[in-house]
Amino acid sequence: MGIEDAIKQTAVQVELPESMKLLIELKEKFNITEFSAETILQSIKADDMQAEKKRIYLYNRIQESLNSCQRCPLYLSKSHTQKVPGEGSLNSPLVLIGEGPGLEEDKQGRPFVGRAGQLLTTILDKLNINREKIYITNVIKCRPPQNRTPIQKEIKACSHNLELELSIISPKVIVALGAVPLNYFKPGSSIMRERGRWIIGKGYWIMPTFHPAYILRQQGKTLNKIKWMVWNDFNNAITKLIELCPETISKISCDKKGVTP
Repeated sequence: MGIEDAIKQTAVQVELPESMKLLIELKEKFNITEFSAETILQSIKADDMQAEKKRIYLYNRIQESLNSCQRCPLYLSKSHTQKVPGEGSLNSPLVLIGEGPGLEEDKQGRPFVGRAGQLLTTILDKLNINREKIYITNVIKCRPPQNRTPIQKEIKACSHNLELELSIISPKVIVALGAVPLNYFKPGSSIMRERGRWIIGKGYWIMPTFHPAYILRQQGKTLNKIKWMVWNDFNNAITKLIELCPETISKISCDKKGVTP
C-alpha cells in the first residue's frame, strides 16, 4: 500500500501539498524504499546519474503543474504568450527571485533574459557564479499587461507555483530582487528600508536587494550608489552561503575568478 492510499483510508481526508504529492510520485517512480520528505529531498542533491534523473523528472513535473495553472485572470490575458517557469539547477543552494516576466522573457519563455537579465548575468559572472548552476525564477509566471507591477490577487494565486519550487529546491540562501519578492516573504515591507537586511525564512536566509531593472533606470552618482548597494548585497548573500554550506559553493562557481564592478 502506498503512503497516499494509507492517508485516504484514515478517518479524515487530507489534502496533500503539491510538493508532497510530487515526492510521493518520485518515491514510487524510482522505487525509493525509505520515505520521508527530508530523505527524498536529500536523494536529489547527490552528484550521480540517478539523482540527476530525479531532478529532471521533478523539473518537468513542476513545469507541467505551472502550464496547467488557471488560478488568476492573467492566464487568459493577451499580455502574455506563455507562462515563464524558473530555470536552473534544482540542486542549487542559491535561488534568485524576481517580480515577473517582461516582454523579452515572454517571447523566450525564460526568466531574466532582457536588459535587466543581462545585467543580472554580469553581476553573477563578476561574483564567479555560474548562472546555469543556480536557480532563477519569478514570483509570478505570466507577464502582466504593460509590464505593470502584479497586484496582490495575482501574487497570492501564483504563490502556489513559487512555493512548489522552493519546497523541492530547499535553498540555503535566497536573493529577493525588488519589492514584489520582498513582500512575498515579508508583506508590507519597503525595499528602500529592507534591502541589505537579512530575513530568516522557512529554513533559508533571504537577502532583499534592488531589481536589476531599477539599476538601469538610475543615472550619475545615484547609479554608482545603487550599483554598489546591490553589489554589497550580493556579496553578503554569497558570504552567507559559504558560511552555511562551504562545500556547495564550488558547485555553482565559474572557472574564472570574480572581479569588482
